[in-house]
Order: sequence, then structure tokens, then C-alpha cells
Amino acid sequence: MLKKNMPSQRQANPESVINYVPHNMRYHAEILYEGEVSFRMVCCAGDSPFSLATDIRQELRKVKDRLPQIFYVEDVYNKDDITDRFIDNYNNGVYND
Repeated sequence: MLKKNMPSQRQANPESVINYVPHNMRYHAEILYEGEVSFRMVCCAGDSPFSLATDIRQELRKVKDRLPQIFYVEDVYNKDDITDRFIDNYNNGVYND
């Protein structure tokens, strides 16, 4: 299947740092971490901020020795960049179990 024909292509936000979201979930995040030659990114997704935070927590633990950081968080349905608000809430423990 061509990338342009995938169902999640409908959710693309042209003003976003990402033009293609590979899932149908409401929230999308990108984590940036050190690779051997350059930086790498990993995608996290969730239907709620709590499920997104759980996915982010798991991905951060996988690459904890490579200086990971949350780079971008988006509400895909509303096409809203919520990076700063999400990171503040995440760091203040709002999404802890």
C-alpha cells in the first residue's frame, strides 16, 4: 500500500513538524535521542494523555542511556501543538499512576 493511500494520512497536519502520523490515535509524540552517528527519533501514541504518557515512559526507559528528550507532542484531531503543556504536566507528575 502506498503511503499516500494509508488511512492515517487523513490526519496529516501541514503546520506540524511531522507530515504523516502512522496511527489513528488522538495524541502523538516524538522522542529524540542520541544514535551512533546522529540523533534518532521514536514515535509514541495514545488515545488519552495518560496512555500517551505510559507509552512515552516505556520508550524513555528503553533509551535512558542515550539522553532522550520529549521533542514534540501533538493533539492530532485538533491539530494542536501541546508540547510545552504536556511536558510541564509530565514533569509535575500529573500522569503518574
